[in-house]
Amino acid sequence: MTDWLCQHVLYHVHELEHLKERVYRRFHELKIVPPTSDRIERLIRSALHTHEESFFQGTYQKLPSTTLAQLDFLIDSISYLEIDEEEAASDGSTQISFNELKADPGRAGVDSVLKEVNKLRTIRILELSDDLFRNIPHKVLKKYQQRVSTEDLREQRRHPDPIRYTLMSAFFWLRCIEISDSLVDLLIQIIHRIGVRAERKIEKEILNDLRRVSNKYGILFNMAQTAIENPAGIIKDVLYPVVNEQTLKDLAKEFKHTGPAYREKILTVIRASYGSHYRRIVPKILSILDFRSNNDVPRPVILALELIWLLLMRKMNITRL
Repeated sequence: MTDWLCQHVLYHVHELEHLKERVYRRFHELKIVPPTSDRIERLIRSALHTHEESFFQGTYQKLPSTTLAQLDFLIDSISYLEIDEEEAASDGSTQISFNELKADPGRAGVDSVLKEVNKLRTIRILELSDDLFRNIPHKVLKKYQQRVSTEDLREQRRHPDPIRYTLMSAFFWLRCIEISDSLVDLLIQIIHRIGVRAERKIEKEILNDLRRVSNKYGILFNMAQTAIENPAGIIKDVLYPVVNEQTLKDLAKEFKHTGPAYREKILTVIRASYGSHYRRIVPKILSILDFRSNNDVPRPVILALELIWLLLMRKMNITRL
């Protein structure tokens, strides 16, 4: 039963109650009377211990020496990971505590984005392979991540090498994915916020100056019909009896504020907002994330992101020169 658990069950799930259910079902399939509940629990814990020892040892052997050295530095220093000073100074990065690496990003803003970018850069220093835990179920890795989150770093030091390195690797491997997702979410929030704020600002500016005209299509139809019936007539004599001068002025004003001119105003505000505030964070998000897709549909978007990034980098280099 221990061998069966290690080979077929523990790869997918570690919850004790679920494992008990699977063990009882297995005994029933084999037509064997199950032992007592206490003995089954001891059997499961023994199988889990055997499986985890094998998992920890296998993962430990996959980790390169550079990753082991960085993980050692993290545990030994308790609070900080090593960050290249020159790169940190140029990017505005600061050293991050272990508690900050575990924290959520919070609301979208300059500080939160810079912290998330710095977190991701710090974790990537560990050089964890993308396929290190690719075949391990997420809920199993989540269990080890939560264990690291709740344990004190002094407790981490006391673990044997395979356990300590595997737990820390699983934690940071998952955090790398989570932080990447949070940066994507922050980027979407920022882009949405830029557009929404620009629309609100323009709408507020034109609200008192804009009088929306109802039944526009009916008015335009009547004007067209009258113009067709009186091609040689004078506008004041032919059209004004159908639609008064003020209504025509309101129509022209509404089109001006809702047509191409309106969109141009919004784009102007968006450019100003980006140039004065969001320029500090959008390039950093684009520089730290890798955009890929196996689907041809979003390829134009990915190519557009690459073009935007190249233009941003060229502009930043020109500014520095």
